Amino acid sequence: MYFNLILLGIIIIFSVSFHEFSHTLVAYLLGDSTAKNQGRLTLDPTKQITLLGFLFMLLTLFRFGWGNPTLINQSNLKDPKLYTLIISLAGPISNFFLTIVALLLIKLTILMPINTLLISRIINILSEVMIINIGLGIFNLIPVPPLDGGNFLSYIIKNENIQRYITQYSIFFLILLIIPIIPIYGRFYSIISFIIMPIITKIYSVLIFL
Repeated sequence: MYFNLILLGIIIIFSVSFHEFSHTLVAYLLGDSTAKNQGRLTLDPTKQITLLGFLFMLLTLFRFGWGNPTLINQSNLKDPKLYTLIISLAGPISNFFLTIVALLLIKLTILMPINTLLISRIINILSEVMIINIGLGIFNLIPVPPLDGGNFLSYIIKNENIQRYITQYSIFFLILLIIPIIPIYGRFYSIISFIIMPIITKIYSVLIFL
């Protein structure tokens, strides 16, 4: 049990760190060095992880969480709205990238002439990498600030009053999404887990049988 928890923690730390690193890298490539100057162009988890977001992923059933937000200065971007959207999408895309890498490693592991038990353990670890990163990617694409997908709303909604209203009240909507309020067979699930977990399972199942 403790081994599995430690292993899960390592996967979460790396996945979230890679997610936030990707935000910083793309922002830097697009002309904004704000996060880079804060030392965020690194996979060092002490720069990328928030304790609350990490514990939320580690100790709950939802496998959804967050890292230390990557700050950008839109005045450094040639096209602030578009480039902010691209920077935001870099995080979820990085998680989908790790998902594909883990999938390819699973396929490679199956072909290796090694002990069956060892193969099974490696596949289980890589499967967890896939599930966590699919979850992180989808969760962060939800179009609710301060999630990455929230910048999609900012991009398509031109009215500043509506944008301000969404930003002001979105945190309450997000809390409503992640609080366990749906009773199923004696356990309570959040709205977000109730909706997203079947999607994660379906995507994983499709990918693993490719």
